[in-house]
Amino acid sequence: MDEVKAMARAGETVGKAVGTGIKQARHGAKRAGETGAVLSKQAAARAEQELAQRGYSTEELQELIAQRATGKSRKELAKQAKQARKAWEKRTKESRKKLAARIDPTPAKKHRRWPWALLVLMLLGAAAAAIALTRRPEELPLATAEDEPWDAHTPGAPQPRHRAPAETDGHQEKVETRRSTPPTH
Repeated sequence: MDEVKAMARAGETVGKAVGTGIKQARHGAKRAGETGAVLSKQAAARAEQELAQRGYSTEELQELIAQRATGKSRKELAKQAKQARKAWEKRTKESRKKLAARIDPTPAKKHRRWPWALLVLMLLGAAAAAIALTRRPEELPLATAEDEPWDAHTPGAPQPRHRAPAETDGHQEKVETRRSTPPTH
């Protein structure tokens, strides 16, 4: 059992040493990154000062470097790069299609059109039903003798008759008199 304990202790000490080493390496990398950022800012500022002393701005310097290297301006290079990217995308798309056709030469399934036709027919039927239901004739209320416009507004038409109360044992019954028929034109 002493050997097992010794090995366990050794593993623990090695683990602690590795953990400490990794932690120190992380902190060192962080410090190096921060120092590098500060130094690169200082170098960029110094380079801009030297360029300004010689009469160049950073944009002019980039333009000069592009012209000396390629013989073209940066705008021309950007336009050429854009065209090259478009051509590359087109070629890769075509080559992918050719490769897919080689791998699986079976033609792609054509989609069935009858489900769409069925859906269109159902939509047309629903629209026709909605139109039919909204165009039902309106129900007109029954007119009473006083409400009949042809009696009140037609000249020469007989005047409407009024209802006369019936005399009974305390209850009143409504007795209607005959209505006149509407005039025909």
